[in-house]
Order: sequence, then C-alpha cells, then structure tokens
Amino acid sequence: MATMHMRKPPAPWMLYSALTILFWGAWGVLSKVVTEHIDTATNQVFFTIGLLPLMLLVLCSPKMRGGRRRTLGIGLAFLTGLLGGAGNLTFFQAMETGGKASIVVPATALYPLATVLLAVVLMRERMSRTQLCGLVLALSAIYILSL
Repeated sequence: MATMHMRKPPAPWMLYSALTILFWGAWGVLSKVVTEHIDTATNQVFFTIGLLPLMLLVLCSPKMRGGRRRTLGIGLAFLTGLLGGAGNLTFFQAMETGGKASIVVPATALYPLATVLLAVVLMRERMSRTQLCGLVLALSAIYILSL
C-alpha cells in the first residue's frame, strides 16, 4: 500500500508575511494615486483615520491588560507610532513631489538598512562580511533602479 505524503502546512508567519507584502504593495501604489488628489498633510490625516477601526479591534482584544512592563511597552509603541507617522509624511511628500511609485516604494523599503546601522552603533550588534556585502548590494540596487 502506497503511503500518501502529506505536505506540512506553511508556518503562520509565512501567511502573515505574504499578506503584509500584498497589503503594503497595494498601499504603495494607492499612495501615489492619492498624492495626485490631496496634499501630504491631508493624506496623513486620513491615513490615520483609516487606522481607527484597526485600533478599536486591538483595544477590544482580551490581551489588553495592565502592568508596569506593559506601561513601558505602550510608551515605546507610542514612540514607534510617532516615528512611523513621520516616515509616512516624508514618504507621501516623496510621492507628491514627483517620485515614481516604482522607485520611491522600493527605495523606502530599504529602511531596514537604517535599523541595521542603528543596531550596530547603539546595540553593539556585529555584522558579518556577508551581511555587509548584502548591505552594499541593496544600496547598489536602489541606485541602479533610480537611474
């Protein structure tokens, strides 16, 4: 009797990563279309209003509990929101001032390079030669894409 090989289902993080790519991909194109109709500040306001239904879902989550550690986490999350919002404003401004979605989106998607550099400087993390080579290749790719 032949045994059937059952495929292992993908890890949940794979599904969420794929959905992130789809959502952010659509967001990048739509952001360019929006900048043809409204200015950066108005765009950010309505972008934020669009987050309200998601915020309500999270606030109603049973995982919302108190505690000292949670308070620090909420403060840090607020700071990441400020940084993310500032990044959105500059992203929308790049689009509004003539940037092409096909270039601005991949260029700004290299923000992990800033994370890597900050982790090396502030957290004393080390980069291997291979990782350093990857960093140089990523920067080179954006330069070539922007030509």
